Amino acid sequence: MSCFLTLSSFVGEDQDAAAKKLALMFRMAPQQASTILKKISKGQAWQTPQGISDKQAAVAENYLKAIGFQVERSGQQEFVDQIAGTVTLEDESPNDEAGLGLSGNEDERGGWLPSQLPSTGNDLRPPGNGGTTNPGDPPSRDMPIGFHGTGGGLFKIMLINWILTLLTLGIYYFWGKTKVRRYLLEQSSFAGDRFYYHGTGGELFKGALIFGFILTLFNLGIMAIGSVWGPQAEMIAQIGSSYLILILLPVIMVGAFRYRLSRTAWRGIRLSFRGKRKSALWLYIKGYIFTFFTLGMYWPYFTVRKQKFWRSNAYFGSQSFSYDGEGKDILKVFLLMILLYVVCMALPVALPLLVPGISKEQSTIAFAVVWIPLIIGFLYYVVYLDRYHWSKTQFAGGTFNYDATGRQWFMLKFTNFLLIVFTVGLALPLATIRSRRFLADHLSVVGNMQLSQVVQEAQKSSALGEGAADGFDMDIDIGL
Repeated sequence: MSCFLTLSSFVGEDQDAAAKKLALMFRMAPQQASTILKKISKGQAWQTPQGISDKQAAVAENYLKAIGFQVERSGQQEFVDQIAGTVTLEDESPNDEAGLGLSGNEDERGGWLPSQLPSTGNDLRPPGNGGTTNPGDPPSRDMPIGFHGTGGGLFKIMLINWILTLLTLGIYYFWGKTKVRRYLLEQSSFAGDRFYYHGTGGELFKGALIFGFILTLFNLGIMAIGSVWGPQAEMIAQIGSSYLILILLPVIMVGAFRYRLSRTAWRGIRLSFRGKRKSALWLYIKGYIFTFFTLGMYWPYFTVRKQKFWRSNAYFGSQSFSYDGEGKDILKVFLLMILLYVVCMALPVALPLLVPGISKEQSTIAFAVVWIPLIIGFLYYVVYLDRYHWSKTQFAGGTFNYDATGRQWFMLKFTNFLLIVFTVGLALPLATIRSRRFLADHLSVVGNMQLSQVVQEAQKSSALGEGAADGFDMDIDIGL
């Protein structure tokens, strides 16, 4: 049974934020959503132009009420002022990029509700991924992954961040970090719709303060041990605390990743991470112990188990991603990397025996040269792992495909390195944009991804883990 939603008034405080969320939810341009919101605030009503199911309407109603709208549901379409002459809502064609919630010169037409509310009605398949369509297959739609940011846009944000961080003695860092993250995320799109970031600098600042307070108490306790039992006891306590923090890093990573995903949304539905801290702790402890006692042979299995933990516990709305990799699949490539490392390290040592009379300077040059194939081999190994991990990641019937080659990835990293070095770091924003665009250009979805059953399931999360991750300068971006 279908019904219609009517927005009759707005009682929230932040109209700009509400307009952005309305634009994201109904896939319309910000100017259009802003116009609708202004009319609603003046007493006019706006109704969804198409009927949706009762279950989907309940999700939409709760979300809209949380934003600040007065929402009513009705079983049939009524005569409601659609703000004619100012805004016209039209159905969106599958490949139309109108109504993305963008500013600038985008088409001003609005789209219909995203897939978390009414059903998408179609299975979805991206172009150019080698998939074929059989006569009996369900219909498909393109699911492109895109990135629209520019080096100049990010440079302006980062330049202001650097200046304000210096002027505020570092306090503005958290707001600056949030602005960079929001820009990068909201310039990323999937199936024509952009992501949205809900995090705030205040959350990061609060999380960092709490973690800093805990760390201060921890250090005061170590100092107290030293004052009571002497400097040797203090040194032992410091060493022990270092190992304790190292052990607890997976716990911090879970908190940071949970916060980051909980503040990320697409088509009005948020992502979340539901992995347990104790599961991460045991996974990493067991992984390092087994790797040590197997002389490194367990590392491929540990790598796959880590990916399974992070990816399979990531959710979009009510559905989780899945990962079905196996350690044995990457064991052979791992052993080849070990062999390459042994050969490269052994060659300079054996060179005096192979070439009697070689000078010390020549040996030094030879030792430096052998690092070149080792670094190149490592870069190829990393991109191989990326391809493998994405190929084993699925969501709602679709499988991710990452088709970057080792040469392409090496050239990206090499040119980014040259840009940063020769501009004394000023090209860092451009290098960041190039890396994001590279990922978007080479990442796609294969198969029929069905999003019609995805509904919102909000998860609570604090920024404490993010503050702790900042304290240790940790990178927890695992590619999701």
